[in-house]
Amino acid sequence: MLIPLMLGSATVFISMGIQVAVVVMMIRYLMKIMNRDDASTTCFAFDSYVISIVLLMLFTGHMVQIGIWAALFMFLGEFSEFQTAYYHSTVNFASLGYGDIVMSEKWRLLGALEASNGVLMFGLSAGTMLPVMTNLFSRRKADNRNGQDS
Repeated sequence: MLIPLMLGSATVFISMGIQVAVVVMMIRYLMKIMNRDDASTTCFAFDSYVISIVLLMLFTGHMVQIGIWAALFMFLGEFSEFQTAYYHSTVNFASLGYGDIVMSEKWRLLGALEASNGVLMFGLSAGTMLPVMTNLFSRRKADNRNGQDS
């Protein structure tokens, strides 16, 4: 049990590093485009663009993390096809736990660790979305006030 725990923990840390890097890159990009002060940042299309970019980057981070877990399962010989490993990893990461594909007893702890990892990363993603939405809401509110005051 110690080896799966150590291997799983290392994979969780790698996964966290990936998502943190994605979030930092996304925040830097958003700060760059949201600090512009022109008319193009006050429209529906800009808000839609910002939200879409955030969701796309966060989702891409999750897909990469799932791929790393799937690669680990392949490396351990749990699956013979990457497609099956990726499917199983997605089910674990999303905490669905279908149970249609089960890993061997030796490595099954990795499924629970991946599920814990997924819960943390989805929480990070939700927490990342909140300030983005709050910022956009605040900007629209300020735009409306300025437009009414003019």
